[in-house]
Amino acid sequence: MSYLNTRQALVTQFLATSVTGLTVADIATDNEFFDPANKSLWAMLTVIPASSDAQGKGSTDTNEDRGIFQVSVFVPVNTKDRSILSATAVDQIRAGFQFNTATVYNGQQVSIQDINVNQGRVTEAWFQTDISINYLTFSNRG
Repeated sequence: MSYLNTRQALVTQFLATSVTGLTVADIATDNEFFDPANKSLWAMLTVIPASSDAQGKGSTDTNEDRGIFQVSVFVPVNTKDRSILSATAVDQIRAGFQFNTATVYNGQQVSIQDINVNQGRVTEAWFQTDISINYLTFSNRG
């Protein structure tokens, strides 16, 4: 599996998705320093590999890889209309990752299987809503 190519395909698709009030400086990713202080909207991107199944026994065969691209949207708790701001961002992100579409990075095609959204919750000083984008990709073993 090319975890890097899968991750980059999903992150690139996210960056191409227009979310009102969200810039590249408002996006946190795993293992990178990020300070959300004074932000009115920010997002955390996480790629969670879930399974890898062999599609043959040879070294030149492929693997079927599935996982979740987790996008967490954060709005300060003390923001007026925080639910509307969060729901607007969720709708715009969902529009960028529609069912049965694909994104490609360095030849790695990643297909979007479905999207789930939780109801949101308060996490410290933030109202957090999680968007789980289930993906499928086939990758070379070699």
